[in-house]
Amino acid sequence: MISRKKAIETIFETHGANAIYITNTGYISRAVYNLYPDYKNIFYMEGSMGMAPCIGLGMAMNTEKNIVVISGDASLLMHLGITHTIRDAKLNNLFVYVLDNGCHESVGNYKCSSLEEKYPGIHKIIEINNEGETPRVGVTCAENKENIIKFLNE
Repeated sequence: MISRKKAIETIFETHGANAIYITNTGYISRAVYNLYPDYKNIFYMEGSMGMAPCIGLGMAMNTEKNIVVISGDASLLMHLGITHTIRDAKLNNLFVYVLDNGCHESVGNYKCSSLEEKYPGIHKIIEINNEGETPRVGVTCAENKENIIKFLNE
């Protein structure tokens, strides 16, 4: 088991600065923003728990750039059916990581159902520690949308 910070850093080191990242609502978006506040290639999916893999799939289907989704375990469970759709799409540019801490951390550490060892369409499940509250994302929705559209078209 590793820290959320270390898991995120490893994912970013693996895929580099030319990938587009989709972050899940809650602490994952906050942690990524805290680590990479100046990156313009990160879509902070806030407010639609569990939809980051769906958004990533849509983006990956419409670009040749690598799309990297970082989701949480409880969020994945909310829209588990997307795993089969991702598998069936057979896209070589979509990578979905799930950070598994066994709970809905950002809404009070409520325990969630345990994940299985693997799911179709999921690149890797990484067990992480709970690290406590992180600062909010410091980019508006409009700025975030503008940054991603610009980066997609580069």
